[in-house]
Parts: sequence; C-alpha cells; structure tokens
Amino acid sequence: MYSKKTLEAVNTALRQRRQDALRQASERQTALYSQSPRFREYDHRLRELTRSIALAALSGDPGEPERVMGEIRAIQEERWALLDRLGIPRDILEPRYTCPLCKDTGTVEGKRCQCAEALLRTESCRGLPSAVMDGRSTFETFDLNYYPDTPDQSGRSPRKAMAAILQRCRDYAGGFGPKSESLLFLGRTGLGKTHLSLAIAGQTARQGAAVLYASAQSIIDRYERVRFDRSPTPEDLEFVRMAPRCDLLVIDDLGAEFSTAFSQSVLYNILNDRITAGLPVILSTNLTLEQLAAAYNERIASRILCGCTSLSFAGKDIRFLRQMEKKR
Repeated sequence: MYSKKTLEAVNTALRQRRQDALRQASERQTALYSQSPRFREYDHRLRELTRSIALAALSGDPGEPERVMGEIRAIQEERWALLDRLGIPRDILEPRYTCPLCKDTGTVEGKRCQCAEALLRTESCRGLPSAVMDGRSTFETFDLNYYPDTPDQSGRSPRKAMAAILQRCRDYAGGFGPKSESLLFLGRTGLGKTHLSLAIAGQTARQGAAVLYASAQSIIDRYERVRFDRSPTPEDLEFVRMAPRCDLLVIDDLGAEFSTAFSQSVLYNILNDRITAGLPVILSTNLTLEQLAAAYNERIASRILCGCTSLSFAGKDIRFLRQMEKKR
C-alpha cells in the first residue's frame, strides 16, 4: 500500500516527464522549420492528406484512397531525403520519452509500468532517513567484524548472536507482508539497532510497502503540532494520518522521549491501533525490559512486551569503535 503522498509524487513526476518530452519535441520542430521552411510545408500537407483519407474512402472511387496514400508516401520520401541530406535524424520530431515502453504515462496495457514501479520504490524511501537513500544503512553494509567472536559475560559470542539477528532481519524484510510480526530491538547504544531497523525499512519500502520511520520524540512532536494546531506542516499531517495504518511503522529511540501524559497517550494509541489491526511495528530502545516496564504505564508496557518479539543486540559501541579507527 503506497501512501497517497507517494502516489501523487510519482504521478506528478510522470506528468512532468511527459510534458518535458513534448515540449522538447515542439522546440525541435520550431528549430527545424526555422532551418528549412520546406519542412513546414511538408508537414502541413501531410496533415491535410491524413484528414482526407476518410473522405477518400467515402468518395465511391475505389482508386481515391490509394491515390491519397500514394501522395502521402511520396511527400514522406521527399521529407526523409531532405532530412538525410541535412544530416538530421528522421525521428527528430518524435517525443523522446524517458520510458519508451509507456511513453511516460506510467501504464502499459492497463498495468503499472516498470518505470512507475521504480519511481514508487525510490519515492517510498524519500521520507526515510538519508542513510537509507544513500545506501549507508543496508544489510550489505552491516559489518559483523565489529562484533567480537569471544564469549561475553553471558557466555555467548556477540558475533554469532549478531549474525543470527542479521539473518533474522534479512528474512523478515524479504518475506514482509500483512501478517509479519512486530519486533523489539533491545541493547545499549551503538550496537546496530538503528542500522538494521533502517535496512528493514528501506528494503520493505522498495518492495512496495508504505513505511514510516521516526524517533519516539519526533512522533510526539508531530502529534503535538497537529493536536494543538501549532503550525503543523503537510508532512506532520501526513505522518499522523498514516502512522496507525501504514504497512510498517518503525519507532527508534523508544524511551528517550520526554514522558508526559500526552506522550504516553500518543504512543499507546498508535501501538494499540496497529497491534489490534494486525499491523507490524518495529521498536528499538536502549532500555532493558525491566526499564521499559518501569518507564511506561501498564497498558503501553503490555503492548510493547506482549505484542513484539524481542531481539537482544550484543557487542560493544560500534560508533565509538569507528571513531577510534578514524583517529589512528
């Protein structure tokens, strides 16, 4: 389910492509007529003859249609010969569409063209963080080498644990659908929770899902601007409209937002609406399960802890390790 905003943006882009192609063809026609007025005469006569074909068929003279077609062919040959002498392509006046298959209409034989699908995939990611658009946060760029292979205090190998989580996230994105489960990413800061949630968001969006991604605090801010009419932007209004109904909602930094009765109400309503409707959500937090239970009222904690499958991230702060590498 693509969002209304995404569909409108793609339709606008397709209309602009088609208009540009037609405008450029018109400009080439003007330049051609200026270079050699003879082409204007050819094209004018061809239009006249084309309109007269139907009349020729009704004239009662069986030879009249063929005579008209013969004159059309003769003029066309003269026109092509002149173009050849001037070194001008014969299709100079044909619109040069971005997609020759659908001629920038977005549909072929009543079905969405592959060019429109590509635009939709790109546009679906446009509202996601830049790390999705520029390819920094993908499954391919998730580097397991930052996770030690030696067992930690719990006795598990962080690398093996994260390899399993990486594969779980790959499978989740690859098989994403209306019945996909909700996930809760747990772990300290810098362990890759945001990276993998963005990787899932990007892949599912490119597969055609309507995906929203935001931090918990930014969601509260958007709802406050809309609810209390504090100059909400069109993006705020669209987010509030889509958050309860989009295919996938990803909420980052859960527990880092400023907690108020309003913020808890917003989060509960979003989670309750989505889980009740069977729509998946991905939550990431730096808090432990115990801290989550303490940070939220019982209704929210129940939705989070009972409605999501928990994945516990392991290892050391990757951002810190990368900064140390840069300083070496």
